[in-house]
Amino acid sequence: MSTIDRVRFYDGEFLRAFDFSDEQTYHLEMRRRVNRYLHLYGIVQGLNLVGSTNSGITQVSIMSGLAIDAFGREIYVFAPYTFGDSDITANRISLAGTYDVWLRYQKTASTPPSAGYGVCNQTNQYTRWVESFSVVLLANPSNPFAELGFAADDTDDPSLDQVGVLLGTVNVDPTSPTGTFYGPLFDPNRCKLLGVIAQNIQAPPTWDASQGNPPFSFLNKNPAGVLNTPISPPASLEITPNVFADQNLIVGQDFPLTAPSGGATTITITPGPTVTDPGAGSVKIAGDLFVQGNIYNLITSSSPSPQLPSPFPPPPGTNLWLAINTYVPQLVQQFLPEIVLGSAQVTVHADSTASVSGGYATNTVTTTVKTTRLKQVTSAIVLASFSQIQTTDRSPDFDALFAGGSSLQLSLTTPPTASFVGQTGTVSVPWLAGPASGTAPGIKSAIDVFTVSCVVICSP
Repeated sequence: MSTIDRVRFYDGEFLRAFDFSDEQTYHLEMRRRVNRYLHLYGIVQGLNLVGSTNSGITQVSIMSGLAIDAFGREIYVFAPYTFGDSDITANRISLAGTYDVWLRYQKTASTPPSAGYGVCNQTNQYTRWVESFSVVLLANPSNPFAELGFAADDTDDPSLDQVGVLLGTVNVDPTSPTGTFYGPLFDPNRCKLLGVIAQNIQAPPTWDASQGNPPFSFLNKNPAGVLNTPISPPASLEITPNVFADQNLIVGQDFPLTAPSGGATTITITPGPTVTDPGAGSVKIAGDLFVQGNIYNLITSSSPSPQLPSPFPPPPGTNLWLAINTYVPQLVQQFLPEIVLGSAQVTVHADSTASVSGGYATNTVTTTVKTTRLKQVTSAIVLASFSQIQTTDRSPDFDALFAGGSSLQLSLTTPPTASFVGQTGTVSVPWLAGPASGTAPGIKSAIDVFTVSCVVICSP
């Protein structure tokens, strides 16, 4: 297809059959070009694959409907088409299996000329083209034709170009007397519904909501007391039932996610988007957002655990959707510190790793703590104290330890610390007790037994 030719008539012109054919072909091709270049090919209406059982025999039928193929050819099915033995024969099916159901455009010459108006010794004398369809069954999965380019030539003969519209799949068992065809299925990942190729869709008529009497308010009922709908008043576009955006959905004025010119070329979004390109696959709303229902957030087995009944987070493979009134409190909790407690008892004379330095026993005692709410601890502050202090026997060891003039002491040598891996933390408390003498184990210390208690403030 490199040119578009339209028949030009003039007075006195001698017209032949091919002139009328060219006139008809022009209008036919122009209509198909509109179908082809303004739409995505696929099912327009109906054409469902429906199974039924009649007297114990399963049947599968194609319901009536309309499709447009990749060449823009309209394919009409005016009455239900039920699969039968002729489909087994025509498609040369000998093995049981799952087959793709393809609907193809078909045209057949029909209606011979009236008696006395035919030309002797000339074949193919028909006065009409009957446009109908054919059903082709191909072993699943099948892809009988490649996507067409912009200028791909239309052969107008599907037996040559193999172009069709996939309606779904059907199970076929040619050896079964009662279940030759069964289990019809529409595959949304492969079957195509008709689409529109457009950059702008305007909902007519052009109407200014502020000029209404009273002005139209989408938050309230219309003057008749009926809830507002897209066509009451006719001022908006209704899409039924779903809207899917492969990339961005922008409501209202678009706004950039990058820094203004002259500034930094990139910006930081915290927390980072789950997609590589900031903003791709996202929703940006420049105006107000009104929600009549609830807002939900997906919670998986790896989500931070809030203070909710067990089991939470849910087990792997079992996800939850939390409403906003539940999700926000648990989200806030993740940014609040969690306080955990720990304790450990020290017996100086039995401590095999303690040492004596400057007349006092010293070592570091550790204890394990675990958070219940925070899944990850980034920093921690430890407050430590001593309690349940016991001294050694007064005579003779206690008096001898003070012979050099030392004073009784139990203290921290350095501030205590905590290190976390996930929810589990190890708290280290360096201590000094005495006076003391000897070597471990068997150190003699004026303060021999004490308990270290710690309060750990964990930050997410």
